Amino acid sequence: MGKHDRLIVREPKVVCVDYHPVDNVKGVTFPDEIWLDNTIVKNSPVVVDIGWRFEVPEPDPVEWEHSHEFDEVLCFIGTDPENPRDLGGEIEFHIDGEVHVFDTTTVIFLPKGLPHCPFVHKRVDRPFLLVVFALDGRYPEATKEL
Repeated sequence: MGKHDRLIVREPKVVCVDYHPVDNVKGVTFPDEIWLDNTIVKNSPVVVDIGWRFEVPEPDPVEWEHSHEFDEVLCFIGTDPENPRDLGGEIEFHIDGEVHVFDTTTVIFLPKGLPHCPFVHKRVDRPFLLVVFALDGRYPEATKEL
């Protein structure tokens, strides 16, 4: 065992985060798969949440409007090796009441306190990734059991 093995994460922590209004969601990685936070790697200043979108979720949307006490970055990443900028779907994303629609690989920076969501999956033509970086040590988890 190497002295830095604790810094390498090969299995996620699977939890429900507190802004998901439903218990069961089909078509996406759910509950959330947290790959990094300060409970997985001590003193981590960031949360990394990686999820797949395989099809339009059921139900959709799966997040309601919320804000955080930390900055957050959302990365919607296409998976077509011939055209990685094509998201492979279309998202309607709400930021403080404004509606933004995109169908390309997109990164959204959300400053702390800014209301965001819901986001609606208008279509999912092929699987794509949603990678979230929360600039805090830990996401608030839901109080309900999995």
